[in-house]
Amino acid sequence: MSWSVSAVGKPPAVRASIAEQFTRNKCSEPEESIRQAAAAIIDKAIEAQGDKVALQVDASGSQSADYSTQPPTVGSNTLHIKLQPIYGFVE
Repeated sequence: MSWSVSAVGKPPAVRASIAEQFTRNKCSEPEESIRQAAAAIIDKAIEAQGDKVALQVDASGSQSADYSTQPPTVGSNTLHIKLQPIYGFVE
């Protein structure tokens, strides 16, 4: 399975949007635990930003399974998190 979240704007709005997106589409374990840990890290990083600089936040992950075993076992997990201030943002 895979998941992704993204938002662009001022930190309070981005924080609310990302938090809401993480409430949707739960994943199987251990991917869900990784996804929720990413949500906590992203929330803390956004909280640490000043309110005057716009942000772009993109995060995604995926989990693959080895279906040659019974029951299937986790093959790999990927995780990408990007939080970037956007300077010169005009409202």
